[in-house]
Amino acid sequence: VIVNDLGEDSEAHAAKLIEVIILQCQDNMSVALPAIVQLMAQRFQREIVTSELRLMLIQVFIVILWLNPDRFFQTLNTVAANDPSTQSTIANFFNQWMTDCELFAGVHDRRVSALGLCTLLRIDSKYYSAISNIVPKILPNCIHIYQGLIKTYQHNNDDESNDDTEDDDESVPSEIDDGEDENITHEDDFLEKLKGKVPDHEMTGDGLGDDNQKDDDDSDFDIDETDLESYSTVLEANEDIDEFQIFCESLQKLQSDTTGYNQALLQNLTAEQRTQIQNIIRDTEKRKQEKG
Repeated sequence: VIVNDLGEDSEAHAAKLIEVIILQCQDNMSVALPAIVQLMAQRFQREIVTSELRLMLIQVFIVILWLNPDRFFQTLNTVAANDPSTQSTIANFFNQWMTDCELFAGVHDRRVSALGLCTLLRIDSKYYSAISNIVPKILPNCIHIYQGLIKTYQHNNDDESNDDTEDDDESVPSEIDDGEDENITHEDDFLEKLKGKVPDHEMTGDGLGDDNQKDDDDSDFDIDETDLESYSTVLEANEDIDEFQIFCESLQKLQSDTTGYNQALLQNLTAEQRTQIQNIIRDTEKRKQEKG
């Protein structure tokens, strides 16, 4: 479908099926990955009109990266060496991903991007040179993706609450008490190292901003999921894959970095972005407490 130019809608669905198969088969896909990557790269060489197709092609790359970073880079190098026509596309993958991060919508697509970004946060130092030009964009894109996920989850929870016949009080999340708040100290230690750390009195609380800011953000926020989200994958089936917890664990791992990667990730963050990361961490702990 992808090579026969049958239309971008059909091509996007074909790419989605490839993503589902990779997620389902995982390690059993190693032999097929070079052909898949070559196919995706070759499609990028032709004009792409719709963002839906472009995002699906990117998503296939991200899934391969998340499942096995070593295999991902090995596959890219193999394909680029065997098919020189794909070299520019492969070299531009990370830039295209960072540029298009704000276009990911729905739960599944944002989760895939989030897991891929977390993989970059904890990537082995031998791959730093391959991503050096996009390092300053990783955390800002994490912020955008996780804010989108928080809003989408909240929107879905609100819909469920509206259909719930139980008492409203039972649907109100419990607040984190002082004892529970101690559990997030280790995540805040990471943020203490930020240059010009935001004082506590400047925090916006448990949310991701004040009400006025939230209204402004929501006006441009796309809750709707694409029809491609109807495909079920192992991400939906495996409740142990918590992209929020993985994000916090990735930040914790960065505390022990001695290569300068940590500093490169953090040095260009604004005070507002630091606050947003702190709020995502706090939201993660609230989610953890609510799950019990």
